[in-house]
Amino acid sequence: MRNLRANLSTVYYKNYIGQVEIEDQYGNVTGNFVPLYTSQKKAYLCVSPNKGSSEVNQFGTQTDYDRTMTTADTGCEINENSVLWIDGADPEGAYNYRVKKRAAWKNSLQFAIQEVDVSTYEKEQQQAMKAVSFVANQDRSKRGFPVQSS
Repeated sequence: MRNLRANLSTVYYKNYIGQVEIEDQYGNVTGNFVPLYTSQKKAYLCVSPNKGSSEVNQFGTQTDYDRTMTTADTGCEINENSVLWIDGADPEGAYNYRVKKRAAWKNSLQFAIQEVDVSTYEKEQQQAMKAVSFVANQDRSKRGFPVQSS
């Protein structure tokens, strides 16, 4: 009964791997970084409504979070740097939540999650596209092809 099917919501997530520094068309580092995530996965978790008063904040009042998620699956791969698509968000579009804290217990996991602006996702995607463009242009110039400007 810990993971009662009626209480579970579909959650799509990607785990953070690290970041890559963007290089320009000449191979110089730009000082900007792009986050890298795993491929998208699906899990079923119990997602709370918006948080209530501070007397019931499992993660304390210092952690900035909007909601919690719980699961009895102690092997759940979601971590403190994961990005989430919940509440019917389009998994092909922008993620709408980020995990802030993870709390493990004997037979369950609980996550504090925070809603993010779409602009955060769009900013990461623009940086990623610049990185891909620079790498593609760099590869073309090494093979003697003219470099395409964007």
